[in-house]
Amino acid sequence: MTEQNTPQVDTELLLSATTRHHAEALSQHQKRLPQFLDHFNARELRIFFRCWVAAWVSSLFIFIPSTLNNLGVVAFFACLIQLILPPNGVVLLQILGALSLFLGIAMGWAWGVISSKAARAIRPAALTQARAASLQQAAVELAQADGISVQDAAKHVIFSGHMLDARVTVINYCMICVFIYLMARLRASNPKTALTAIFAIVIADIFLMYTPLLPSFTGTLPLGLVKSAAIGVGIGVACSILFFPQSTSYIVLNSMCDVINLLKSPLAFTALALENPGGKLSIDRLKETEKKIIKEYQAMEPALKFLPLDFSVGYWGAKDVQSLKEPLSQLLTATMALLEFHLSRTRGQTRGEEILDRHMEDLKEKDIDEKKGVEDVHLGSHQMLQTAELLAIFRNSGEQRLRPDTIRELVGINDHSIEACLTGLSIISECIQMVNCRRWFNCPSRVEREELIQRCQTTLETLRQAHVSLINDTYCALTRDYQMTGNIRSSSEDALKYHIGGPMLVMVSQEHIANTIGRTEAFLTQVLKLLTPASKVRFWCPLSIGYAASWVVQSDMKAPGANAAEFEDPEKPATLSNKAQQQLRDALGRRPKRKSRIAQTVLTSYHWLTSSEGLYGLRMVVITIALSVPQVIPHSAKFWYEQKCFWGLVMGQTGLVIYMADFAFSVISRAVATVLGGVLGLLAWYIGSGKGDGNPYGLSAVMAVMLIFFLWLRLYLPSNILQGAIISAATFLIIVAYSYADTHVPSYGNPGFGYTLFWRRLLLVLAGTSAAAIMQLLPHPPSATRHLCKALSTSIHTISDHYALVLSCWNHSENNGRLLAGPFTLHLAESLLDLDEPIARLRFEFSSSNFDSKTLHDVQSLCFTMNLNLGRLLMLATSLPLKYRQLLARQTGLLNPHTIGTVMAVLATGRQSLKTGDAPPRILPTPLIRQALTSEFEPQNITDESLRDGQYRQYCVALCAYLEFLWSVDELLLVIKGAVGESHLIPQQLAESV
Repeated sequence: MTEQNTPQVDTELLLSATTRHHAEALSQHQKRLPQFLDHFNARELRIFFRCWVAAWVSSLFIFIPSTLNNLGVVAFFACLIQLILPPNGVVLLQILGALSLFLGIAMGWAWGVISSKAARAIRPAALTQARAASLQQAAVELAQADGISVQDAAKHVIFSGHMLDARVTVINYCMICVFIYLMARLRASNPKTALTAIFAIVIADIFLMYTPLLPSFTGTLPLGLVKSAAIGVGIGVACSILFFPQSTSYIVLNSMCDVINLLKSPLAFTALALENPGGKLSIDRLKETEKKIIKEYQAMEPALKFLPLDFSVGYWGAKDVQSLKEPLSQLLTATMALLEFHLSRTRGQTRGEEILDRHMEDLKEKDIDEKKGVEDVHLGSHQMLQTAELLAIFRNSGEQRLRPDTIRELVGINDHSIEACLTGLSIISECIQMVNCRRWFNCPSRVEREELIQRCQTTLETLRQAHVSLINDTYCALTRDYQMTGNIRSSSEDALKYHIGGPMLVMVSQEHIANTIGRTEAFLTQVLKLLTPASKVRFWCPLSIGYAASWVVQSDMKAPGANAAEFEDPEKPATLSNKAQQQLRDALGRRPKRKSRIAQTVLTSYHWLTSSEGLYGLRMVVITIALSVPQVIPHSAKFWYEQKCFWGLVMGQTGLVIYMADFAFSVISRAVATVLGGVLGLLAWYIGSGKGDGNPYGLSAVMAVMLIFFLWLRLYLPSNILQGAIISAATFLIIVAYSYADTHVPSYGNPGFGYTLFWRRLLLVLAGTSAAAIMQLLPHPPSATRHLCKALSTSIHTISDHYALVLSCWNHSENNGRLLAGPFTLHLAESLLDLDEPIARLRFEFSSSNFDSKTLHDVQSLCFTMNLNLGRLLMLATSLPLKYRQLLARQTGLLNPHTIGTVMAVLATGRQSLKTGDAPPRILPTPLIRQALTSEFEPQNITDESLRDGQYRQYCVALCAYLEFLWSVDELLLVIKGAVGESHLIPQQLAESV
C-alpha cells in the first residue's frame, strides 16, 4: 500500500538525546571491516586463542619421534580434528561431537572386521597357505634382485596384489558397500550425523581397499588413524575446559544481549520516520537490519536447545535462562512487526510511484501505437493497469492528511515512548551482562545489585506510564486534528482515502509501538523476577540427560552452524505446517482415502529407494566402487597404493552433496582450496626445513603461524565454503606431515616430499572431485537455480498453509492461533533467510532457467513479507474481538469463498510457475487488493470512541496486514511474469474489458 504525501516538518528538536543518538548512529554509513574479518573483539579472540592452542599442540605430534613412530604418517590427523571439530563452543557440544565421531569410527571398525572375517572365510585354508608360501618365495627373490630387505620386499609383493582372490574381494565389497549405502542414507536424512557417517565410511574404506591385499586377517588396520583422532579430541576437550570455558547458559545469555542490541534498530528507524515523515528510509538498510535480527536469533536457537544438558556456574540456571526465551521471542515478533511496518510503508511508496509513472508512459506509448496501427503489450499490463487505477484514487498531492502541528505533536508523543523502550532494552542488557559476565571476578556487591533492581523497577514504571501516555496523548492529538479537518468526506473515494490513509496509519504505528512497549515491559518483568532472588553464585546440574538422545534422533533440530538450505529437501513442506494441517483434518474428521496395503507397501518401497537419500546412497556406492576397484586389480594395485589413491577415494566421497544448491561453487572452492593449502604447505616445509630433511623446531614455529590463517578460515568463513577451508587445511597438513615422515621414517609407499607430494595431492583432489562431478550429473544434470526454485515453491506452499490456518482460526476463540503464530513465522523466516547465500551465488552458474538471481531474490523478499503479515493475522485471529473480525471479513471479503479461491489460485499459479518454469496466463483475477478494496469495502466512520478504542487499533493493524499480504501476492505474480512471460494470450482490448 502507498502512503499519502505528508508535509515535511522540522522535528529534530523534538527528539530526545537518547533517541537522536540511536537515530543518527543508524543513519550514518559506518565504515566497518568485512564480515569475514570483523571478529576482533575480546569474546571471539578468546575463543580463537583456545582453538589455536589446541591445533598447534596437536600439530607437534607430527614432529615428536616417538609419536611419529607409533602413529605413523597419519599423526597429522590429530591436528586435522581441531579443524573438523574445533573447540569453539561449550564443552558439552565438544564432547557430543567427539562421541558422534567415535561412534562412526566404532561402527566402521566393527563392520570392517566382520566383513574381513566373512570374506576370508570364503577362501579355503589350503589355498591361503599356498599363496602365503609363494609370497615368501617371491619376497626373497625380489630382495635378492633389488638388494633390499626381505621385509620391504614382502611389502612390495603384497601391495602388488599377490594375495588377491576374486571371491574374497566380492564378499568384502558387497558387505562394505551395503554399510556405506546405509551410512550415506543416515547422513542425508539427519545432517547432525554427518561426522558419524563420514568417519564410519572412511574407516570402512580402509578395510575395503586393503583387506583383499593382506595375507592374513589384520583387525587393527585403522589403529593409527583412531589413535590420532583420540589425541585430537582429547586435546580439544582439554582446551575447552582449561582456556576460557563457556557453558551453554553463558553463550545463550551473550546471544540474547546481541539480539537485544539489534532490536534497538527498529526503534531508531521509527525515530527517523517520525523525524521525516515525508521522506523515504533506505529499504536496503531496513532489510539488512531485519535479516541481522533474525539471523542472530537463529544462531542462538541451537544453543537454547542444549540448555537442559548444561553444567554451569552462575547466578541463573538453565531453567531460568529458558524462561527468558518466550519473552524474547514475543519482543522479537513485536519489534519485527514495527520494522516491517516501516519497510512496507517505504517499499509501497516507492513501488506505487513506479507503477504510476510506468502507467503514464504506457498511456503515451499506447497513443503512439494506435496512430501507427500496432499493438505493443507489456508483460503484466492488465494487472498493472488495474493497480494504477487503484493507486490513482489514493494519489492527491494537494490534500493534506495531518496538520503540521499534529505531526509535531505526534513526534513528541512517540519519541517519549521510543526513549522508554530504548531505556528498557538497555537495562535488560545491563542485567544480563552483570549476571553473565561477573560470576568469577568483580562480582557485584549487595548495594550494586539493589541499585540495579531499583533501576529496573523505575524503568518498569516508566514503561507503564509511557504506554498509557502514548494511548491518551495520541488520542487527544488525533481528536484535535479530526475536529480541525472535519468529518469523513462525502464521496466514496474520499472516504476510502481517508480511511486507509492518515489516521489509520497513525493508529497502526501507535499499536506497533504500544505492543513493543508491552513486550519490553514483560521481558523486563521476567528479568527482574529472576534477578531479585539470585544473590549467590551456584553450580547448576543438567535438567535432563535424556535430551541428548532425542536431539540426535530428531532431524528437524539443527546442529550449531548448520545451514538448512544445503541439507534440507527443497520439496519437503515445513514440519510445523504439516502438523497444523493434520490437526485440522483430525478436528474436521476428514482423512484422505487410503490405498490398499499392498499398493502402499510398493509405493513406500519405491519412494524409499528413489528418494533424495536413496539416490545419494547409490551415488556414494558407485563412486566408492569406481575409485577403489583399481586397488584390488593385480595390474593396477601397486600403482594405486604408491600414489595413495585412498585419499582420492575420500575426496570423491566427500565431494558428493545431497542437494545441488551450490555444487559448481563447491567444486571451484575445493580446487582453489587445494592449491592454496598446497602452496602454503610448500612454504611451511621449505621455510622450516630449508635444504635439509626437516627441522622439527623450525617446522613447529612455522606451524604456529600458518595455523592462525587456517583456523580463521575454518571459524569465520560462510558455511557454504566450510568444506573448502577444511580441505585447504588438510592439504597443508598432508604436505608437511608426509614430507617430514618421508625424510625421517621412510617406508614403502610414501609419495615423496615437497613439490612432488603437492603435485600428487592436487591430482588426487582433481580426480576425486571429477568423479564426484560425474556422479552428481546422474541421473540428470544438477542446477542450483532449479533447487532454489523448488525451495521457494515449497515456501509458497507453506504460505498457503498458513493462509488456510488463518482462515480456519478467524472465527474461533481458541488460543491455538496465538501459540502457533510465533513458531510458524520465525521458522519460515529463518528458512527463507537461509537461501540468501545460495541465491547470491547464482550469478556464478550457467543455467538455462529463466529465473536469475535478482528475480529469485525478489520472490524471496515477497515470501518474507507475506509470511510476516500472515503471522500477524494469525496472532490477531484470537486477540481481536469477534465483532471486529467479522467487520474485517465483511469489508475485505476475507472469508468469502470466491476471494479465498482466488487467492489460493494465484498462489498455486505462482508456485507452479516457479517449480516448472511455465508461464502463467495473461488474465488472472489480479490485482487482489483492488477486489478487496472496491467490491465489498465499506469505510467506517472514525468516531471518538474508535480513536480511543485499543481493539479498533488492532483492527487497523489486521486490515493493513491483510492488504499488505494481498499486495505482496499481486507483486509476486508480476515478478514471475517478468521472468517467464505470459501464456494463453488474448487481445488487449478484451483484457481491458475484463
